[in-house]
Amino acid sequence: MLVKLTEVCVKGAFTSPESSYALREIFINPEHVIMIREEAQMRQLNEQSSLIEGLTSGHSFSKVTLNRGQRGEVVVVGSPDAIRKSLNQSRRQVLRG
Repeated sequence: MLVKLTEVCVKGAFTSPESSYALREIFINPEHVIMIREEAQMRQLNEQSSLIEGLTSGHSFSKVTLNRGQRGEVVVVGSPDAIRKSLNQSRRQVLRG
């Protein structure tokens, strides 16, 4: 089962010297996640000046590392613990008895 997360992506990274950021929905297979860590640099940028309209300075960000696919890492909105809980909720547990 795939889990929906909100990715922070860079707009205009190659076309202009000043990058801007946008949000987009992505779907991740929890079985392909190998690491989740806090993205402190993005949080610091957001605290200095709001990166994206609608985000407050209190939002936290995480970098999710995947073991498959073209992109190995994605930055998503949410703390590492919140992302972990989202990924674990999608797993079904089989009752044996």
